[in-house]
Amino acid sequence: NEDVAKTCCSHPQDWIYKIQRLSDATSRELFFKKIFGSADKLPTDDLEEVSNSILKKCGGLPLAIESIGSLLASKINRSKQEWQKVCDNLGSELESNPTLEGAKQVLTLSYDDLPYHLKACFLYLSIFPENYVIKRGPLVRRWIAEGFVSQRHGLSMEQVAESYFDEFVARSIVQPVRIDWNGKVRSCRVHDIMLEVIISKSLEENFASFLCDSTSLLVSHDKIRRLSIHSSHKLVQTTSASVSHVRSFTMSASVEEVPFFFPQLRLLRVLDMQGCSYLSINTLECICRFSQLKYLSLRNTKVCKLPRLLGNLKLLETLDIRATLVKKLPASAKNLSCMKHLLVGHKEQLTRTASVKYLKPCSGVEMAPGVVKNMAALQSLVHIMVKEQSLVLREIGLLQKLRKLNVLFRNVEVNWKAFVESLGKLASSLRSLSIHILDEKEYSSSLDILAYVESPPLLLTNFSLTGKLKSLPPWISSLRNVSRFTVRKTQLHAEAIEVLGDLPNLLYLKLYHNSYVDDRIVFRSGKFTKLCMLVIDNLENTEMVHFEEGSVPNLERLTLSFLREPKDGISGLQNLQKLREIEFFGNIILSVVNKVVSCVKTHPNHPRVIGDKWNIVTEYA
Repeated sequence: NEDVAKTCCSHPQDWIYKIQRLSDATSRELFFKKIFGSADKLPTDDLEEVSNSILKKCGGLPLAIESIGSLLASKINRSKQEWQKVCDNLGSELESNPTLEGAKQVLTLSYDDLPYHLKACFLYLSIFPENYVIKRGPLVRRWIAEGFVSQRHGLSMEQVAESYFDEFVARSIVQPVRIDWNGKVRSCRVHDIMLEVIISKSLEENFASFLCDSTSLLVSHDKIRRLSIHSSHKLVQTTSASVSHVRSFTMSASVEEVPFFFPQLRLLRVLDMQGCSYLSINTLECICRFSQLKYLSLRNTKVCKLPRLLGNLKLLETLDIRATLVKKLPASAKNLSCMKHLLVGHKEQLTRTASVKYLKPCSGVEMAPGVVKNMAALQSLVHIMVKEQSLVLREIGLLQKLRKLNVLFRNVEVNWKAFVESLGKLASSLRSLSIHILDEKEYSSSLDILAYVESPPLLLTNFSLTGKLKSLPPWISSLRNVSRFTVRKTQLHAEAIEVLGDLPNLLYLKLYHNSYVDDRIVFRSGKFTKLCMLVIDNLENTEMVHFEEGSVPNLERLTLSFLREPKDGISGLQNLQKLREIEFFGNIILSVVNKVVSCVKTHPNHPRVIGDKWNIVTEYA
């Protein structure tokens, strides 16, 4: 628990030592030493595979390795079948085997030590399958829909729920998977052994029930409250348990068919069908009868049209239809007056770290006039497609709780005035703004109209622009809170880099294709003082990238892609004292990579150089 360590610090400069998990090699050494008395003694070939499975579950935790090693050492029969039984039934072994009592007590302490308001959120982690990467945003929205989050004065429910998530990270209950450069954990995973304890507690308290491949329905009481399915469709179809009280239903992508009892789930509040490959019209129409529904995720499914009775879901707060084929909301959507998060669009990750993303042109959903203005509770509107409906643009200005807005424009030159007026009305609420002009024509719309926003959104932390822009709007220099700035197709010049360099809290800068048109891009001394990640992506005219001494002093990651080798190369890398990694992606030009590798060999921080092509990573230095 990090809070304990912080309490023990007597001076602000004291360091907290973060305990690392054991490496694979050290884990094996400890494991076999515990079983055979010597790390030199290796298991037979038939035990090798099951040993690897057990060690994977232990995940480098010494206590788990020692405890399970002791359990296996106590067994007279050291056969593959006996070890596999332990691996498959670790949950029940933790419950009943005295050898594992120590491990169980320590892990159970994590639960017992939690304040009351966090215990339900802790047990909720049991609904995700083993090794599942849990994303921060969907998880906190589900907690809210389940009623686990208490209102606090001065904070939104989302902010309170995010504080719960951060507490789990601080207590090491979850393992961070993706961490932003500002330290914010974007996704996490539950350790396999910890998951066994959570599932055990969850069943004990009738919190959740499970359908898994390796067993029948895991349920401890007559009434099923939350149901999570990670099985094949045959198992689901033969289940006869009563589901009339289910409040939350999660169906993993591996399930091949919607279960026969689906229409009986009339009291659902949370429904997550993310990644399910087969969702029929009948299934979607059935969902519209779940009148208590607050959270609905159809993300990454093949759904292309939402049913016309969608508006029956009058309590719906989150509708996640990202990475689907849905292009329009039905007219009945105007009845969704409780909607807080309308999430649309399809982003493709081009690197393993998700530092480079591409929004597919087919993204976005059209909304009929009159729909948006009835969604007065909206906090996130991502991504809305605007073609000619100036009324929709005016309605956006009525959303006084809107914090995140992503707008895609096609042929809307005449409607800019309405949008500019709406931005002015949202100045005090907006924290994230993304504006994309998708027209490819020479005479397409320009973003220069942004200069005329009378009350600009100066509290933005995230700002993204795609489209022509002769120069940055004058109010950009006043964005004192902005931490992420992304530009694409803006055709900016050197003076824009000077302006961005003075933003006091800028952490990420992404200069995508055609965002900068001068042949030299120079990062001047004293600029970008907090920037820790920089992306330079296929700037056509670039002949030189140079970092002056004293520029970008906190840069840790540099991500690059070039259409051709810059004539005057990349220079000044030795001035980036905190540089940890240089990443090339897309069309990787080996001559450029080799010159960078040669340059960083004498760098005091020894940054590694990698190439990421279609998420296949090659390390060069």
